[in-house]
Amino acid sequence: MPKPVSKSVAIGVFRRLFPGARLAPLALSVALLLTLVALAVDYSVVPSLYSSSPLWSAALVLLLLLRRDLPRSGASPPSLGTAPPAWRVGLFALAHLLIVLTARAAGASFFQGWPGAASKLAVLFPLLLLLPPQSWLPLARAYRPEFTAGLLALFTAFPFRLYAALWPWYGAILGRFVFALSRPFVPSLGYSAGLTPTLLGPDLDVTIITECGGLNGIYLFQYLFAFVLFLDWSRLHKRRTCFAYFAAIPAMLLANAVRIAALVSLGNRGYADAVSRFHISAGWPFFSAAALLFLSLSYRWMLLPRTPPPE
Repeated sequence: MPKPVSKSVAIGVFRRLFPGARLAPLALSVALLLTLVALAVDYSVVPSLYSSSPLWSAALVLLLLLRRDLPRSGASPPSLGTAPPAWRVGLFALAHLLIVLTARAAGASFFQGWPGAASKLAVLFPLLLLLPPQSWLPLARAYRPEFTAGLLALFTAFPFRLYAALWPWYGAILGRFVFALSRPFVPSLGYSAGLTPTLLGPDLDVTIITECGGLNGIYLFQYLFAFVLFLDWSRLHKRRTCFAYFAAIPAMLLANAVRIAALVSLGNRGYADAVSRFHISAGWPFFSAAALLFLSLSYRWMLLPRTPPPE
């Protein structure tokens, strides 16, 4: 029979995986964990309140806090104790109860518009009730990179609503750009403008719908980028990493345009049946390759310079 893993080995693995667990204020980690639990309860009670961005934001901040090695130089975290006091937890629970009751009274239709979508972010405000007000600014200074990453996740992770709002303009630009890329390979290619642009070929017509706009490629990159952040957070140059994240979004959209242009060209050069059969399933391997190529080119640039060992 395999020997059970000893407690000391499990603790050693945990400390190696989460070096920041000994450094980050326990009360802050507990507050983030309670927030994740409360969000799960809120979303199960009121499904129309659901948004993945607050979950990703709170989870990312918690994981990055546990992964960091040392506090940022010049900013030491305040002493918060081991856990939030019971009365603060009670206020936190009461605030989430009010959010749930308000959301149920507003109805599911309220959350379909922009005001309702913005109000979904209010589920994170009770987090502040778990921490003393005098600690908010020192915590923001001491853990600025982690909270910045959380804010980026909150406002840019899975931006479907923004994507849908921009589609009439973005779809037209994408259609014209794909047409320009494909025209040298298919000289007789035609173009039909509209909400879903159509490229008219001699053998295959390709209609660009909203699902073809490259949003899935951005989703995939965000998953991979979050994995890189988790593994190498203490080794990353934070400003360069932020720049690389925002540079990757247009890069993935450009890769998607190249993908569609390749499908249009191949479909009108004798491979219409293959393109019609595999164009959906072929997207994920293409986006994976594009995301990995971008990360392979930018990864070393995102790392902090190595310090020479002391003599």
